[in-house]
Amino acid sequence: MNIYELLAKLPTGIKIFGFEIRFYAIFILIGAVLAYILGRYFTRKEGHDDKILENVFYCAFPAGIVGARIWYVIAEWSKEFAHQPFYKVFYIWEGGLAIQGGVILGAVVGIGYIMIKKPHYHVVRIADYCIPGILLAQAIGRLGNFFNAEVYGKCIEESSLSFLPAFVLEQLKYNAQGGYACAPGEIVTPLFLIEALLNTAGFFVIMFGIRKGLKKYYKAGDLIGAYLIWYGTVRAILEPMRNPTYQMGNNLTSVWMSVAFIIGGVALIVLAHIFADKVDAFFESRRPKDEGKVDEQ
Repeated sequence: MNIYELLAKLPTGIKIFGFEIRFYAIFILIGAVLAYILGRYFTRKEGHDDKILENVFYCAFPAGIVGARIWYVIAEWSKEFAHQPFYKVFYIWEGGLAIQGGVILGAVVGIGYIMIKKPHYHVVRIADYCIPGILLAQAIGRLGNFFNAEVYGKCIEESSLSFLPAFVLEQLKYNAQGGYACAPGEIVTPLFLIEALLNTAGFFVIMFGIRKGLKKYYKAGDLIGAYLIWYGTVRAILEPMRNPTYQMGNNLTSVWMSVAFIIGGVALIVLAHIFADKVDAFFESRRPKDEGKVDEQ
């Protein structure tokens, strides 16, 4: 057996003391840690105190997992959980996470934590420096789908993606979970890889293009809005291309959620520019008198 044949039969996880840790979970954790590191870097680079983000990570990451699970259970209730014992909703190790729910609850908990612990911190600006990094976390998480053999599109000619490594092409010749196979000479479209590349591009566009390009026109909330628009657009385009095996809920559930992300992003940017002065004044008014003008210290 050569190296490509070996890699084509990749396991879905590793076992430690009898417990299996899925590669998908490992990739999600790696992505989350990277987003945390980048969030601290950009927050510090812009002159804000980044120390609180350590505790934010400890709160927001598990909240994100819970939110992703809740969203998945709601969307898949009739198909997967309605006829199962209720405790099955807690079997997260069996798979089933919807990233939109994770983003929403994780962001709410993270922002809420800062507002409670450091009410004078400009939480919108800090979120601007942290949330776009979620695109990279999502990109890395999508690579975990490779090991699960999931998030595929229709069958296409193998020659159209001949530039991919041989072991990747071998993995794309079948769908172990969905139970279908492409015709000889065909492979499934690796939507997980396409989304990972688009999300990676989105991070660089937002943080090194939009963030620097706006300059004096930047208002707190612009980058959060850009994230929502970018991610919503990517999902709105790719979701209809999924094989039905990997469509959550009915065919339009994720599409409408993606559209909601886009609308929310546009609305946030508009509101950020309309109420920018009032938002800045609000956080400045909450600053303790003895802290003077030292930003976020």
